[in-house]
Amino acid sequence: MQPDYLKISIAVVIVVLTATLAWWLYDFGKLQGASELKSLRNEYSLLAQQNEQVVEVNSTLREQVAILERSSKIDRQATEEVQDELGALQEELHAARDEAEFYRGIVSPGNGKAGLRIHRFTLSAGSQPGDFEYDLVLTQLKKNDRYVSGRVGWKIDGRREGESEELDLAAVTEAGDTYLDFRFRYFQRLTGVISLPDGFQAGEVALSINTTGENAPEPLLQVFDWPGVETENRR
Repeated sequence: MQPDYLKISIAVVIVVLTATLAWWLYDFGKLQGASELKSLRNEYSLLAQQNEQVVEVNSTLREQVAILERSSKIDRQATEEVQDELGALQEELHAARDEAEFYRGIVSPGNGKAGLRIHRFTLSAGSQPGDFEYDLVLTQLKKNDRYVSGRVGWKIDGRREGESEELDLAAVTEAGDTYLDFRFRYFQRLTGVISLPDGFQAGEVALSINTTGENAPEPLLQVFDWPGVETENRR
């Protein structure tokens, strides 16, 4: 009996020790798992905070890039506007200088002979083929204490189909005007458009200026080559 009792006691002790060891291992594993879980949670929380900081920094950087792009665009626009304004001012300055020179030539004609003059005559290509825009400026030098009036006649010499041909102003204007009338004291500018017939090749144009009234200036005749009709009398 005693040996059996001893065996049972040993078996019970072994079972108790095994159960205790198992419980201890379970509790140790539980504690270890809880510790690791806590560590993982802390690490996750830290990573989450770092991610939020990265997202915030990235958002700030995106805003800064957008601001810089807008600023760069505004700078380019401002530069272009300044350049355009500068170009416009330079054109205005050039036009003002030309106008000042024009009036200087009228007011201070130098040693030019008194009387009626063609101060400027230009022809430039119009909007339609065969059209020319003319700009004629007449001046009266020195003896401009009274008005002068009269007419400007045109004679355009050229060729059509190999034959010589002469056109007057009525043939090249829509209104069919034979002359350009003028009346001025210091100067007058006459502008308009002439249209050459199809097939007509102009060679030169002669402008005849005839005045009316007492003590009127002598008639003036001046011939200009065509094309490249451009002259300005400064004398």
